[in-house]
Amino acid sequence: MKRLVSLLIVFAALSMQAQSIKMEFKPEKGVEYPVFLEINQTMTLIVPGMGNVVTQTDQIIGAVVTLAEEVEQGYLVEARVTQMTIKAQGQGQSQVFDSEGEDVLGQAIRSMMGQPLQMIISRRGEILEQMPVEDTIYSQADSILATQYARRRREQTMVQIKQMFSQNTIKSVVQAGLTKFPEREMIIPSVWTDEESSQELGAIVTVQQRLIEVTGNRAIITAKSVIMPDPNAKKPDTPQRMEGISGNGEATSVIDIQSGWVVESNGTQSLRGELVVEQGGQVQAIDLTMEVKTKITGK
Repeated sequence: MKRLVSLLIVFAALSMQAQSIKMEFKPEKGVEYPVFLEINQTMTLIVPGMGNVVTQTDQIIGAVVTLAEEVEQGYLVEARVTQMTIKAQGQGQSQVFDSEGEDVLGQAIRSMMGQPLQMIISRRGEILEQMPVEDTIYSQADSILATQYARRRREQTMVQIKQMFSQNTIKSVVQAGLTKFPEREMIIPSVWTDEESSQELGAIVTVQQRLIEVTGNRAIITAKSVIMPDPNAKKPDTPQRMEGISGNGEATSVIDIQSGWVVESNGTQSLRGELVVEQGGQVQAIDLTMEVKTKITGK
């Protein structure tokens, strides 16, 4: 009897080791997939003669994704921003952009809520293409600002609003609800690696992901990232830019197996590099470090 029990335990262990799963992004028509991305970033500039200058930025960006139609590459989806809150503090000053604010700026930002922004997502959870954003979607926000803002201030604020609702921002919040899965069945545990170029950071980001557990309709995936400067990155045509960014990060995510959507995730990143400032023909490079915490909720 003892031998039989031992054999049953061995066979059970082998069965668990052999368990495999194919993870995919599989949205359903008529279902809304919400995502809230919370980012807490502390940036420290090491300025000669001034010491450390610290800026704290806290962001909460919410969106909901719905399936428009299935296409050859995967899925055409519509993303609608549901919340945009950004608070920045540094050097005794603060700035707030809040879609829930009652002032004229809050009203202008709120007018952007619900605008359908289309993109194509592959079955492995990668954003393949974003449809162009028409300038007409900003018309209502501009009209609201015009009621109280002078022309110059209105123009400056509209530039900020367009940056907040840029394709990179929308891509980031939607990608927060996604995981790039391998195109193969995975045993448990299983490891895969992805590499991509970050235009915003001017860096190459390598992410190693590990499927460590499946329980019911939930999968747990851990990720470790390494960020290195991209020698081929195109420098932004702006008076301020970040260069030579490198660092590392890690995260743990819970995934809904049926849809492939992120249920929750928590992560951290540590970065270092330079802030390059060009003014009046002069170029100054300031050393910087960044500590970033991210929290994602997809329910």
